[in-house]
Amino acid sequence: MDDFYPLGLYLGAGAAALTLAFYVLHRRTQRNKQMQIQLNIRQLALLRVLIAGFQRHRGLSNGLLCGDASMDKDLTDTRQQLDQHIREAQQLGGSHQDAWSSLIDHWSRLREGRIGTPANNLTQHHLIIRNSIYLMEDVASEVDLSEGRAALNYLPCIWREVVQAAEWAGQARALGTGIAAAGRSSAEQRVRLRFLYQKIQLLAGTAFATLQRHTGEQPQGDLFHLPHRQRVIDDFLRCIEQELLGQAQPAIAAKAYFQHATQAIDELLALVDTALQQLQPQR
Repeated sequence: MDDFYPLGLYLGAGAAALTLAFYVLHRRTQRNKQMQIQLNIRQLALLRVLIAGFQRHRGLSNGLLCGDASMDKDLTDTRQQLDQHIREAQQLGGSHQDAWSSLIDHWSRLREGRIGTPANNLTQHHLIIRNSIYLMEDVASEVDLSEGRAALNYLPCIWREVVQAAEWAGQARALGTGIAAAGRSSAEQRVRLRFLYQKIQLLAGTAFATLQRHTGEQPQGDLFHLPHRQRVIDDFLRCIEQELLGQAQPAIAAKAYFQHATQAIDELLALVDTALQQLQPQR
């Protein structure tokens, strides 16, 4: 009987086909997971520059509204850079499109500058930055970006304490720049600035302690440059204390204060850059 095959051959062929199907499915799943991880990393990188841009736009626009016309050109340049990043965001896919659309729509209204008062200007900037941070946290937690690597177990600290510390510093930059531009501050403004001072001190301190502990457990050289960054943050806190909280009529120029604050914010956001760099595919 030429068309007769032993049962074992049928079973062997079936098992081989099933194994192949599982292998193909596994490979597809892994490929889809890698694509998801890379898309999320791309979104995080874009959110990092958008948050920094929104923060800078907030500080410059508040300084301008409070009387320092020298900030106008820097504000225009920052707005153009943000427009470019927003165009990149419009090309994104993924599962967070509603949140991205809301953020893009908010910027389209905010960029027009029809804010009215410094207080409303700050409120609207606080809102778009807060929503950007929420989106960053959602994107970061959607999938395990570390893929189980112990060397990356510090990542939650980056998306929470580090980014939040940078935002409190950004709010202190915006408020303080307005105070310096006006050459005076109210008791209410000083109370708010003291609150921001304490938030920066607390969250930056927590972040540095967490990263220092991680470095001890997973030696990576001077990956985070913590001593230098700690000094820059401490210098900024001293500037707030001495130049703005210590007197109702500050003498520091708005641009000088803005630059001092920017150095502190840049050092915190550089920690985010380090994390994003470590998340790039290993070659």
